[in-house]
Amino acid sequence: MSNTFSRLFRDHPREVRETYLEHMVASARFGFKLVRLAGCAFTHAVVPGLHKSTVSDAIRSMARDSRMRNAGVWD
Repeated sequence: MSNTFSRLFRDHPREVRETYLEHMVASARFGFKLVRLAGCAFTHAVVPGLHKSTVSDAIRSMARDSRMRNAGVWD
């Protein structure tokens, strides 16, 4: 049980040199950003004049983020 707990909750945050709480906050922030961008994309699908470059600009910005690149997100 302890091995499974460690694998699920401790290993990955340590791999990216964060505490569990730091990793939770960073991941939640990233997740909320993606949810917002999904809403923008669906809005754009219905009304093409809205959010014309919101999602693509955000993706380009995230790709340049060194924290994400260093964590292996874009490999």
